[in-house]
Amino acid sequence: MNNSFSQPKLIYKIFFILKYKDIEVFENFFPEDVLGICTYEVESSTIDSQDNDLWAMEVLVDAPPELSSLVRDLENYAQIHNINFHSEVTLQQVEDKDWVAEYQKQLKPIEIGRFFITSSTMNVKCPKNKIPIYIEASRAFGTGDHATTSLCIDAMNSLKDSPIRTVFDIGTGSGILSFVAEKIWPTAKILACDIEEVSIKIAKDNIVCNNSNAYFYQNSEQDLNIPREWEKKFDLIVSNILASPLISMSKTIRNLAHKNTIVILSGFLDYQVPDVVEAYGISGFSVLNDLEKDRWIILMLQPKSN
Repeated sequence: MNNSFSQPKLIYKIFFILKYKDIEVFENFFPEDVLGICTYEVESSTIDSQDNDLWAMEVLVDAPPELSSLVRDLENYAQIHNINFHSEVTLQQVEDKDWVAEYQKQLKPIEIGRFFITSSTMNVKCPKNKIPIYIEASRAFGTGDHATTSLCIDAMNSLKDSPIRTVFDIGTGSGILSFVAEKIWPTAKILACDIEEVSIKIAKDNIVCNNSNAYFYQNSEQDLNIPREWEKKFDLIVSNILASPLISMSKTIRNLAHKNTIVILSGFLDYQVPDVVEAYGISGFSVLNDLEKDRWIILMLQPKSN
């Protein structure tokens, strides 16, 4: 269960320019375990994006690839798909900063449905008709700003009238989804895990400002290691990580579900949906609903009826 949102000491950036219509093709070239892929417009003659607009692609990795081999592989891949580069492919080391924290320091309060997400250090009052969630600037993923997080919050809020007694948040990051779940179902028991020690520390720090009773613990990549005192079946399971670990956990998650359990999965793009749906279909789930934002997808699942 790899957490793509932890930051290594050194980060390297692969950069090149391509046409807007070719972005998805090149996204598919890079493996899922890259640290991140960023695209942005470089040249356009219209407000709306057009196929031939020029866009930059930046790919962040934690180890420098051999540049000549990378260029050769990219050129072969481009030739197979009959597309062209519009710049050289470059590789450079990114300045050594805690970029997640730097980014989060610039965040403004976010409103998602009934929730007002901010830092307790910001001198901003929560509107009277909103529920505050406090997330401090940190290296753990989960501020509400990313599409996957906001989609999960929307999905949970759509279930507010469901009788949820137990929640398992797998890959909790900052703990934001656990805190939201606790606000929606105040009497529910909330269990949350992450493979990153720093994430669990930060989530526990966020417990205080959210007056939370959620239980956070560190699991391993090989095992969820659910504490013995906890039930092994949950009413709601939510996991916002990546397609690959979600697929590998499909049978494990099925074992944690009873017949009425609802599972919320996110952290993958539209082109990855068929693989996720197939894996969970084989494991005994059917899709109840799906939501989309900026090509990020969320799936809501439930065990199939016998």
